[in-house]
Amino acid sequence: MSVAEEPGSPGSHPHADRRNWQPATTPEDYLRNCRDGLEEHSDRRLAKLMGWSRIHLYRVQAMASLPDELFECLLAAGASFREMALVANALRRDAPFSSDVERCPHCGEVIRIRAHLSKKARAAIRAWLASNEAAI
Repeated sequence: MSVAEEPGSPGSHPHADRRNWQPATTPEDYLRNCRDGLEEHSDRRLAKLMGWSRIHLYRVQAMASLPDELFECLLAAGASFREMALVANALRRDAPFSSDVERCPHCGEVIRIRAHLSKKARAAIRAWLASNEAAI
């Protein structure tokens, strides 16, 4: 049976009821589909396509807001993704870093203070601040 003899109106297609695009299978295709309006952006889907957890994607997005010099200082100091995200969030909120203080349930004496940043990360931040103050 030739194309001219097939049933249906001209221009009809047996798969006309199906969408003509496929959901993205790579992060690049997904971002392109979102820009083109074919898919709605979802951090969950982007993280899945990249093979990351959602918290890892959140931390990477937070790290992107760090100044380049500070990012390089923290990277050289061996700061973790979690620490760099904490620094980025603190800079964004213009709030100081906090520490967890554990106290004795009986007398209230301080047992332990747990800093959220390592000593290396704090030293890198101090060095970055000193270099920025010198530049001003």
